[in-house]
Amino acid sequence: MDEVGRIFGDVGLGQFQLSLNRPVERGEYLTVDDEMNGHVLCQLDDLRRKSDLDLERADALGRGADTPIHENLIGIARIIGFHDSGGPVRVPTIPFRPGAKVFRADEGLIADVLGLKKHANSGAYVGLLRGHDLRIELDINTLFQRHMSVLAKTGGGKSYLLGVIVEELLRHKVTCVIIDPHGEYGSLRFAAEKNGHHQRFGVESQGFASRVLEFSPDVTLNTSAKPLTFSLRHLDPRDLLVFMGLTNVKNFLGPLKKLLEEVGASTPDYSVKDLIRAAERGEGALFETLHERLEYVDQTKLLAPQGTSLTELVVEGKASLVNLRGVAPDVQELVVARIATTLFENRKKQKIPPLFLVIEEAHNFAPQQGTAACSRILKNIASEGRKFGLGLCVVTQRAARIDKSVLSQCNTQLILQVTNPLDLKAIAQSIEGLTPGMTEMIQGLPVGTALVTGGGYHTPLFCEVRPRSTRHGGESVRVVPN
Repeated sequence: MDEVGRIFGDVGLGQFQLSLNRPVERGEYLTVDDEMNGHVLCQLDDLRRKSDLDLERADALGRGADTPIHENLIGIARIIGFHDSGGPVRVPTIPFRPGAKVFRADEGLIADVLGLKKHANSGAYVGLLRGHDLRIELDINTLFQRHMSVLAKTGGGKSYLLGVIVEELLRHKVTCVIIDPHGEYGSLRFAAEKNGHHQRFGVESQGFASRVLEFSPDVTLNTSAKPLTFSLRHLDPRDLLVFMGLTNVKNFLGPLKKLLEEVGASTPDYSVKDLIRAAERGEGALFETLHERLEYVDQTKLLAPQGTSLTELVVEGKASLVNLRGVAPDVQELVVARIATTLFENRKKQKIPPLFLVIEEAHNFAPQQGTAACSRILKNIASEGRKFGLGLCVVTQRAARIDKSVLSQCNTQLILQVTNPLDLKAIAQSIEGLTPGMTEMIQGLPVGTALVTGGGYHTPLFCEVRPRSTRHGGESVRVVPN
């Protein structure tokens, strides 16, 4: 094996220091041949150079003096573990001996200990282990049961990575509903132009036109979408209050019920305008407020006597895009609140197939500060959805701004480059096993590389994201041509 250094100093059970006799990159996998446990997999977590160059000699060196420098390359490695007779991964219970040799790990040991095996029936192929030709496949059942988040700064590649995930879900015939605030994911219909990266990663160019449905409240702007409306007659009075933006249920629920009964008795297929006229006839401050808020609801054009049916929106094995491009933020919240509530309630009753709900720009729909109309239902899905086969994926460029109770429920996290200190702190607090060295590496990740935690793996992995089979719809707009 290729020896790279020796262990020195005090040795703990979780990590050790080593003096390197050749350059090794941070994040590389190493192994120690332990006398009790055989080959133990480790990972280089940090690097530093230690020298005897002091300030006085550095000054002399700057003046051209011949000043010898004695230096050592020092590494800190964390211990991942070993397989014990094919059982679960274990860590040594006795520290390594100082002076023990440290080697580069071979791919067989890496694959064995990390569990990098193909999940033929339930694996979502997202890319290769950085520096190796080993596939990283997320276990789809784990994604459902433990929820998922995709985190990155603006321009970090989160939309591209989410496209990769959705492609895999479609290949496995997983039912999805995707909240798409910017209309980026319609490109899933079309095959990507093939290049050298596709060959290296073993990816075929493919479109999913027959498996992608699209809906929007604004079909004049989003012309490829079907109209998305909600049935007024099937709305519970409490749900209608949500559409109206009235949180004081105690004051308004009774008058609204009375209004609905009055209008429904005379006009079975009533519209919002019918409710407006009835509220206008009422007396007092409560009816004035109801009148005002019903006019607001009418302007959103979300409610109709016959809305989009659930069987249209949720089709087994297909992805339904809810394209909210050009829709006002407050209306977007109402749409997400209604869809999330409908999916949750009907999944509990098993009226729809198990499905994955994907929320792009999730910090707008489940904010840490303040509330959105859909905050409560998304918290409920995060905490209870897994019991009913409703998986949740939140995607955000501001990890610090998304509700912590939602983010903490996402046990699978895909993290691209993040540099904001508040976002890094939020990520570090939500992930078990994330070392300070990994947190530093997140800040310098190149575009196309992600840190994967969870998804069926017991330790965080750095992944080179595979090329998309479909076109990417989230490219930045060029102001000046090349």
